[in-house]
Amino acid sequence: MTSLTLPNPLIEARKWLRVYGVFFADALAYKANAFIWLMTDAVPAFIMPLIWLSSYNGRTHIHGYSPSQMVIYYIAVLFLSSVIDSHIMWDMANDVKQGKFNIYLVRPYSYMLFCGAANLSWRLVRNLLFIPLFFIILAAFRPWVHFNAAEYDFGWHFWLAIVLGHLLSFSISYALGLVALWVIETQSLYHFYYLPLIILNGQIAPLSFFPKGLREVAIFLPFNYTLGFPAQIFVKSISEHGIYFGFAMQLAWTAIAFACAIGLWRGGLKRYTAYGI
Repeated sequence: MTSLTLPNPLIEARKWLRVYGVFFADALAYKANAFIWLMTDAVPAFIMPLIWLSSYNGRTHIHGYSPSQMVIYYIAVLFLSSVIDSHIMWDMANDVKQGKFNIYLVRPYSYMLFCGAANLSWRLVRNLLFIPLFFIILAAFRPWVHFNAAEYDFGWHFWLAIVLGHLLSFSISYALGLVALWVIETQSLYHFYYLPLIILNGQIAPLSFFPKGLREVAIFLPFNYTLGFPAQIFVKSISEHGIYFGFAMQLAWTAIAFACAIGLWRGGLKRYTAYGI
């Protein structure tokens, strides 16, 4: 009769700390990649406030946003993109295409947790690079940044939206990465995904600025619940009902993405052949 041996929590923690350390060292070796992604996300934070500030033309508010709120909204979106956004599918697809995916199949680790460790390591390196850029943007928009803590939400709604937004972004990117087990060319699919993402995730404008028809469709799509939703909570431009609806959508889409990932993983392993270039 054999007994069931449970894993030692301390050993498991050390194991994953070592894995995270390896990915962190790898991320440090490719700081330029993180910087390029960061600058790509920073462009709207520089350009969009200037466009909206020129549009006020003497008005005190546009769609409920004062000039100061508008600037801080885009700075908040830039901060959130550094914390929340996940782009792990590019590395996953590259590993499959080059045959490196075979390594993960023989290791005694969860591949999803491996991807999670890689994603968190990139988040940390990216945020280290983000700090000086953040202060540069604050200095550039100093005349409009009248920060009053009472006007912004630092409560649990905001932080929970960040955590769920990151889980949502990671789950979608992980599922998209597993598509590489089914098809050889995934680049076009990923570029197609980024098109509605950039438009509807809050980087271009808050969702409330869009035409009614598009807005009514977008509130049921996952894109706004990564960046736009936490930013709206922060600047207090969303009702309490809207906040709880947003939490429900974050959880629902995360569950859908993980369910798709499970199906793609199980079916993809049956189709996968060890090839590379």
